[in-house]
Amino acid sequence: MAVLTSTSTIPGASAVVFQGLAAVLFGLGLLWAIVCIYSVILKIVVAAIALVEVAVLFWLLQFAGVSWSPYPVLISGLLATLCGLAYSQSNAGQRRRSIEGMLKGRVSHATLQKFLVSEAPFPFAAEKREASRVECQISNRKELAAKLAAPDFVTFNNAFCDVAANRLMESGGVVAGTAQPCAFFGALGADPAHAEHANEAARALEQRFEEFRRECLERWGVEPDCKATVLSGPMIVGIFESAISCGIDVVPAQE
Repeated sequence: MAVLTSTSTIPGASAVVFQGLAAVLFGLGLLWAIVCIYSVILKIVVAAIALVEVAVLFWLLQFAGVSWSPYPVLISGLLATLCGLAYSQSNAGQRRRSIEGMLKGRVSHATLQKFLVSEAPFPFAAEKREASRVECQISNRKELAAKLAAPDFVTFNNAFCDVAANRLMESGGVVAGTAQPCAFFGALGADPAHAEHANEAARALEQRFEEFRRECLERWGVEPDCKATVLSGPMIVGIFESAISCGIDVVPAQE
């Protein structure tokens, strides 16, 4: 008794296109992942896992009777890994890592991208300059803490921080603080109109706070008294570091 087996093959031209497209997409995806990951060891681990997955996929396709060469994808992945590792060790890669470490989560995506493509030196030299600070507060925080259960109060406080931080970043500010978020204008470079920008951000924030009050009333039955205050004057701008974090920050400076 004869056993018949069949192997599916992709037509020549279609195979070349398919394998070429797969190699390009895999290489670009792996390159993006390697560049975005900070740890060199983690970069290598991710690349190794991705290449192993390609080898396993090739085996599964062969087991299913599909003839497909993994070599274009594997070569593309190896080249992407080498290019990503080389870029991460270059001056441009280290500068990108420094900027993202300092500013990511503190400024808007547009502001972050502006500094990533800029040739301006980073980190900034510490200096004293005129700047503005927008402070966000809840004047009836103690009253709310007494009314809300602990989990609800934590959820409420986190929502308030997200609302304030996101709107301040959208307005061009550099966000700092957690329990009572604030943002600086004029921190990433001299800005003659820092006070005007800070006041515009405060007005936009007040409008968002009105919406937030209604949301809190519907969800928890409480109405937070949120407000934004603008302070302008001479401040010391620099990179303030600690054992757990570092970032652009500003402190008031007495003349």
